[in-house]
Amino acid sequence: MASHAPERPTGRPRDPAIDQAVLEATLEVLRGSGYSGFSLEAVATRAGTTKPSILRRWPKRQQLIICALVTVLVTPPVPDTGCTRCDLIVSLESLADALLRRVPQGVLAPLLADCSADPGLLQHLTSTLIQPARQAVATTVARAIDRGHLRPGLEADLVVDMLASVVFQGNMFGESRFPVEHVAYVVDVLLQGAAVDFDELVAISRATPRAHRHRDDT
Repeated sequence: MASHAPERPTGRPRDPAIDQAVLEATLEVLRGSGYSGFSLEAVATRAGTTKPSILRRWPKRQQLIICALVTVLVTPPVPDTGCTRCDLIVSLESLADALLRRVPQGVLAPLLADCSADPGLLQHLTSTLIQPARQAVATTVARAIDRGHLRPGLEADLVVDMLASVVFQGNMFGESRFPVEHVAYVVDVLLQGAAVDFDELVAISRATPRAHRHRDDT
């Protein structure tokens, strides 16, 4: 009976150190040159590799940029303190803070425009950058409904979109970044229309231990 030798992997295995260097260099180039000045040649020089090596890993530059942004745009926490107002504000503050401090300015809008004509790229962008943040807010909204804090029959997805999209839109299309300090105001405007008893939610937030409250509540 003929013996079969084990198959050898084709090509050299990917070097995680090069991957990490390329992702870090991508963020540096975006911060220094912006989206319009971004080039794979500049990334390769900073990372100490070559453009063909980058393209073997990420065939499209949009894929590379999305992967680099994923490394810094952390998913907001999903607090569960029993305080609906606190949980919503903390979740949105974390998202707004990540967009403000970690994502290079002026990148998300042109990246979205570049990906919009390619369904695969657009799906990759939304599933890796936007959906995780949206899901964190969705979990908090679902808990608020279960507690009876939001009106019966309220469309949860609409509430989530109203909260998460205002932060993303402010960073994508606004003349300046969406300020973290505006998060509490945005949440309160929505809750005044969506809450069963808004004053009760405010009272609960003020009675919540300070360690679990958002930054500006006194």
